[in-house]
Amino acid sequence: MTPKSILPYYHPSTVVFVDDNQRFLSSFTLLLSEQLAFRCFSSTSVALEFVNHHGSMVPLDQRCFSFLGQQHRAGGALRLDLALIEQEISNPDRFRDISVVIVDYDMPEMNGLSFCEKIQNRRIKRVLLTGVGDEKIAVKAFNDGLIDRFLTKSDPDIEKKINQTISELQRRYFEDISSMIQNTLAMKSPEFIRDPEFVSMFYTMIEKRNIAEYYYVEDPNGFLMVTHDGRLYRLVIYSESQADEQIFSIRRFNPPADIVSRLKNKQAVIWLWASPEDVDESDDFDWHEYIHPAKKISGGKSWLYALVENPPADIEYDEQQASYASYLAQLDAAG
Repeated sequence: MTPKSILPYYHPSTVVFVDDNQRFLSSFTLLLSEQLAFRCFSSTSVALEFVNHHGSMVPLDQRCFSFLGQQHRAGGALRLDLALIEQEISNPDRFRDISVVIVDYDMPEMNGLSFCEKIQNRRIKRVLLTGVGDEKIAVKAFNDGLIDRFLTKSDPDIEKKINQTISELQRRYFEDISSMIQNTLAMKSPEFIRDPEFVSMFYTMIEKRNIAEYYYVEDPNGFLMVTHDGRLYRLVIYSESQADEQIFSIRRFNPPADIVSRLKNKQAVIWLWASPEDVDESDDFDWHEYIHPAKKISGGKSWLYALVENPPADIEYDEQQASYASYLAQLDAAG
C-alpha cells in the first residue's frame, strides 16, 4: 500500500533476529528479502548487549536542531538545519541504525517479552515470534504496547508476512524518528509531500530506479536520492507558478530563445546551481547544462519535476564506501 506522505528522509536500516535455535535462524533468514540488512543472535544476552550498545552516534533528528538565542530563556528558538539531512549520505554508519527487532518468545535464557522490555531505545519496533499456544500472551503484549506485531512461526504465509511486516515497521520507525522534523517543516514544506498523485508517482519512481534512500532538500525543493549501489540523483520539483517565476528570473541574463521556449511550454525546468554572473565574460554560459526534461503531474495542484542524474552536490561522498551495497557486502563478509 502506498504511504500517504513522503518522509523528510529515509535510508535502509538493520533488523535484528533473536532465537536460541540456530538452525531455525539459518532457515528463517532464507525467507528474507535479498536487500535487507540483518544480524542474527542465538544468545539473548549477546543480542541485548548489541541492541542497546551498538553505537553512540547522536540520532540525525537531534543533530539537525540547534537553539537560536538562549536555550533556557523565553526568547530561545529551535533552528532546523536542513543541510545536515542531505549530508547524511556521507555517513557510512547510517545503515547500522536498528529499526526492528524480531525475537522468539520461548527461549531458555530470557523469553521474548522480557527481551523486549529490556530494549532501551523505545523507537525500535518489536516483533514477537510465537508458537500456536503462545498467541494469547502475544495478543496481551500487543494490547499493552510491549510489542508492535506478533507472528506465528507455523503460519503458511510467514514468508510474505515477515517481509511485509519488516517493511511497514521500518517506515513506522522513520516516521517516529523524523516526527520533530516533520512538525517543523509542516508550516513551510511544499504540498507535494502530501499530494496523493505526487506521492504515488514518487514511490513508483523509487521502485523503478532502485532508490534505496532519499533526503529532502531545498533551493530548489525536491529530494537527493541514492540508489542501492550508490548512484546519486536529484529530484527537482516546481509548482507551475514557481516554474514561471524561474523564466522571469533568468530573463535578465538573456538566455537563448530555445531555452525560454522549452520552459514556457513546460517541457523542461531549469536548475541554476551556478549563475551566469559567475562566468568570465570570455567564456560562454552553457544553458543546456542547467535545463532538464520535465514531466507534469496534476494532483492537488500541478507540479513539474525532473530527475537529474549525477547532480552537483557540495558533499563528500564515496559510493564505494558509503553505499548500501557496500554495507551489505560488509555484513556478508562478517558472516
